[in-house]
Amino acid sequence: MEPSLDLELARVRRGAAEQLWRGASSRAAQTMLAIAFLFLFGKLGPANADPLSPTFAGVASLIIPGAGQASNGDYDAAAAHFGIFAVSTYGVLRYSRKDDYLEADQRYDDANSREFINRTTLKYDYAARLSTDTALYSSYGAYRDARARDNSGYRTPVPGESLTDLAVAPFSFRYLSRPTTFIPLAFQALAVFGSKGGYGVYRGHDVSMGDLYAFNAVANEMTAVGEEAFFRGFLNNEFSNRYGDNGGLVTSSVIFGLAHTGQGQTADALEAAAAGLYLGWLHQRNGFEAGEGVALHYWINVLAGVSAIRNGGSAQLLTFRFSF
Repeated sequence: MEPSLDLELARVRRGAAEQLWRGASSRAAQTMLAIAFLFLFGKLGPANADPLSPTFAGVASLIIPGAGQASNGDYDAAAAHFGIFAVSTYGVLRYSRKDDYLEADQRYDDANSREFINRTTLKYDYAARLSTDTALYSSYGAYRDARARDNSGYRTPVPGESLTDLAVAPFSFRYLSRPTTFIPLAFQALAVFGSKGGYGVYRGHDVSMGDLYAFNAVANEMTAVGEEAFFRGFLNNEFSNRYGDNGGLVTSSVIFGLAHTGQGQTADALEAAAAGLYLGWLHQRNGFEAGEGVALHYWINVLAGVSAIRNGGSAQLLTFRFSF
């Protein structure tokens, strides 16, 4: 029997504070985990509490997008980052208050093998992705610019990739032609299109298949840029400088894993940590440039999404069976 989307389910309205927590939960988890690890490993000790330090700037913009840019003296970028974050966070709150917004227990089945989506929840997802990934990119951008201003004491290269550089990376032949990119993508494509059954996305009457494909392309662009910028461009670079390449790779990958819940089609902590090790290794191998990781991250996620949408959304992914 085909799954259907019951929009007549009775729902209890939530208070504003509860909505804010649920709307920002994934970002809050990433923020708290990053700050906890930075404190744990001494990166926000007295020597790094200077508001002009790269670490301080990166963490400040993770908590309040644009704050690190302001500490760097770039007030135009600060206003832009905070403005995008504020508007998208408003969207998260607005759509989560609508009567037909699907809570997690309505959206995902008990076996975590299928997902239901309607237009309101899809709009919520756009806003949530933009809010989260703005914070992640803002953190990287503040760290990058502070390092460019004063790189004394660092042995790792200054991050140099702009938002444009990272945004076009998934479509660059320079990256897609590399065996370290096209071989994992070939395995993902075989897993996606060579199997039947598995995870599926089922849409309501107000969402077209084209809507899902558009979301798959746009949202995964935001995710690939934001996550690679933050977890590799900021954390992998910073921790590698302090603990050596191996220590930095492990630390940033563990944080990347802990920021993933495994809900829906996303990776769980262990899967994401394993992916983080490979992406972090690519980052180091490429002289601490994140472009190839963005390209691989984007297409892995897009292929996983395509498999979940097509023909009713069924998908059985094997080696790379998740998006992250």
